[in-house]
Amino acid sequence: MTSTKSIYFQIPKIENEGFVVQIDKQDHFFDQLHHHPELQLVYIIKGTGNLFVGDTVTAFEAGNLFLFGSNQSHLLKSDTEYFSDKCEKISESISIFFHEYSLGEKFFKLSETESIQGLIHRADHSLEFSPEVADRIGNRMKELTGIKGFDRFLEILSILDELANTDQYKKLAGVTAENPPTGFESERINNVINYILEHYKEDIKLDVIAEVANYSKAAFCRFFKKRTRKTFSEFLNEVRITEACKLLRNTDLNMSQICYESGFNNISNFNRQFKRITDMTPKQYANRFEDLSADPRTIRYN
Repeated sequence: MTSTKSIYFQIPKIENEGFVVQIDKQDHFFDQLHHHPELQLVYIIKGTGNLFVGDTVTAFEAGNLFLFGSNQSHLLKSDTEYFSDKCEKISESISIFFHEYSLGEKFFKLSETESIQGLIHRADHSLEFSPEVADRIGNRMKELTGIKGFDRFLEILSILDELANTDQYKKLAGVTAENPPTGFESERINNVINYILEHYKEDIKLDVIAEVANYSKAAFCRFFKKRTRKTFSEFLNEVRITEACKLLRNTDLNMSQICYESGFNNISNFNRQFKRITDMTPKQYANRFEDLSADPRTIRYN
């Protein structure tokens, strides 16, 4: 298991540049929990995996559009297959980085831009936008690579203004970045996340995961609840249900097989946890996915 730390990320930028546009194209996305003072608007062009942000875990796939708030710890953890030497798939995204004060302390307080100030504040919980919004904005973001100077500046402001005036988004995290984890705490959270992703199909005992985080069982429970606002079992079940949803969307396995492949040891508990986390039964999820097969993002977003 690889030990990783939450990194304070320094975004490469030219002096006096208000916005940074960055394309990432590699075997897998950066696999360490990290944060930076800039907000990050990221459009996933290629790749699949799990997004960890604040106290939330959810799947990501091509066509998703996320806005991570300032100093909100986040991790786009590519699926296991992307780490294989034999994998021919790639992960690709385009991001816009900007700070609330990138253009001066008062720029986003002007009457013409105050709606963007509202977007910045909503992003404290990090946001996911609907597939319809993601398609429009994603295409505009990809076109930024062919635009320079003042035209790019205006286009980015226009993109942010459109996002500021849409109600087609949902908050991802219940935890804001007002009290982000320290590097030491984030290292332990990273170790827990990595262990879960490697062993979620197994019966993970509390004493084992506490040892991974280098805590006693009681201290680990307090630490984990403080940092994620969830018990370890609640968090583990969310990871397992996220994996179950992927299997329902991408395989022909029957429900019993999906139950055990996602780490549950009996179908009744699987059904109960699936209903609690997604507000629908596995069968309802599968049926809705079939109805929305032209755009599988829709069912996950809703």
